[in-house]
Amino acid sequence: MRRAFLGCVLCFVVMLSLTGYAGETPKQGDFFPDQTLRVLEGDGARAYLGLEAGVESFAVSDIDADLVLVEIFSMYCPYCQKEAPEVNRLLALIREQGLGDRVKILGIAPGNSDYEVSVFRSKFSIEFPLFSDPDFLWHKRLGEVGTPYFFLLNNREGASRVLYSEVGSFGTAEEFLKKILVMGDLH
Repeated sequence: MRRAFLGCVLCFVVMLSLTGYAGETPKQGDFFPDQTLRVLEGDGARAYLGLEAGVESFAVSDIDADLVLVEIFSMYCPYCQKEAPEVNRLLALIREQGLGDRVKILGIAPGNSDYEVSVFRSKFSIEFPLFSDPDFLWHKRLGEVGTPYFFLLNNREGASRVLYSEVGSFGTAEEFLKKILVMGDLH
């Protein structure tokens, strides 16, 4: 009986590891997962994110910025497509206000290939780095969130702590930038 119970427990643990058991969605105050992202050649991600030349992969906590906004999106998500111009506007406002070195934006696309991400980047003229997550590794670590999903991270302490964690539209770029400045203590 005991042997059968231990066998069942072992099977359960093995099945969880094979399915990539989903973590919980990081909320305000939590640390953001330190899983790595792969840098693609020629997309300008290294320079924008403040990474050293030759870096092939990095963790979000490696980004040289006080705050990092991470958007979880999909090329096939109509809400992400609708939100893309507003995220572009947010990037423009960040640059206009001289905050480009202090606030960075990046996107992670669960289930999308590098090709699909490049199509989204081109179609919506995205100027910040986008990363594919074809095997849903990030998506699982983030609790299989819906899209678009936004995390604002405080990156000042060598680890990324969540300041904002929400699904859906963030409203207008102007309103959201005001929130970012207050949440990130940049006002």
